[in-house]
Amino acid sequence: MIFLDKAKELAGQAKGKAEELAEKAGPSAAKGLDAAKSSLDKATGGKYHDRIESVSGKVEGVLKRDSSNGDSTKDDPGYGPGSNGSQDKGPDDPTGGSKPG
Repeated sequence: MIFLDKAKELAGQAKGKAEELAEKAGPSAAKGLDAAKSSLDKATGGKYHDRIESVSGKVEGVLKRDSSNGDSTKDDPGYGPGSNGSQDKGPDDPTGGSKPG
C-alpha cells in the first residue's frame, strides 16, 4: 500500500507540473500552429487550403478552450475525430475527402 500511496503522490505532482507547462506553452503552440499552417499551405500550393484552415481552426479552438477553463479534453464528449458528426477524410479515401458538388 505504501508503494501505491507514493505513486499517487508522484502522479499528482506530475499532473500539476504538466498543467503549469501546458499553460506556459499555449502561446508558443499557437504561433507554431500558424507557422505550420502557412508552410503547409505554401508547400501544397494552396490545394488543401480549406482543409488546412479547418483543422487549424479546430486545434486553435482546443487550445483556447483548454487555456480558458483548464479542463482536460478527455472529459469532453465532443472531443476527437468525428465529434461534429463527420470524420475528416484521409489521403487514401477514394472520394478524396472533397466536398460534394
